[in-house]
Amino acid sequence: MKNIDYSKLTEITVKSQNELDMIPDDFAGRIYIEFGAPFNRAIVNKRYMSSVVARGNSSVVARENSSVVARGNSSVEAWGNSSVVARGNSSVVAWENSSVVARENSSVVARGNSSVVARGNSSVVDRQLNGRIEITGNARIVYMPKTIHEFMDFYDIKHDKKTGKFFKAVHKENGIYYSDHDTDFEYPIGEAVKEKCDPDVNCECSYEIHIAHMAWCLDFGRGWDDLAILEVETDIDNIVLPVNCRFAD
Repeated sequence: MKNIDYSKLTEITVKSQNELDMIPDDFAGRIYIEFGAPFNRAIVNKRYMSSVVARGNSSVVARENSSVVARGNSSVEAWGNSSVVARGNSSVVAWENSSVVARENSSVVARGNSSVVARGNSSVVDRQLNGRIEITGNARIVYMPKTIHEFMDFYDIKHDKKTGKFFKAVHKENGIYYSDHDTDFEYPIGEAVKEKCDPDVNCECSYEIHIAHMAWCLDFGRGWDDLAILEVETDIDNIVLPVNCRFAD
């Protein structure tokens, strides 16, 4: 994308962070983002003349005073004073003082002092401290489960008094299932695996084996070409449920 005359463009599609960073602050056209993954998100940290649009399966972080529109199956994290409009089946996590307008079938997780206006069939998960949520139409506010049994019932996890059957997103190559975080950590089918678990419920992602409901696993690994979903059974007493989290450990 070198030697581009941005003044002659009405829109531009970027597929890497370098391409996005090269666009001048005064670019007057529409910027479409088609890259980024949950652990390597595209970063928008400035406000252009038009809102940046995240589309497809892109994954984006909106920071500072930036403005982003999330469409399709894209996912966006909003930080600082950023603003996001969520449309379609997009998902947004709103932090700090960010503001989000949720429309259609989009979903939002509201944290910190963020502000959310939910419309249509959208849903908002309330994890806020002093924020504001306003809903209209068929929009709804969802409050996070506080116990592992509430979590299992909320996400329709099969369980009895002792064990629960959860799911885990892993990579599969040549018949071997292995962890995304540690490629040397394998999951042999039909065998038990163990790992130390952080007992701190205020820490969402630490040392442990993460397990979740099916929808979370599909979303987590949606950009992988080698995604496999394992059904894992574990003793309920061994599970640590982080505060306001969509997965367990």
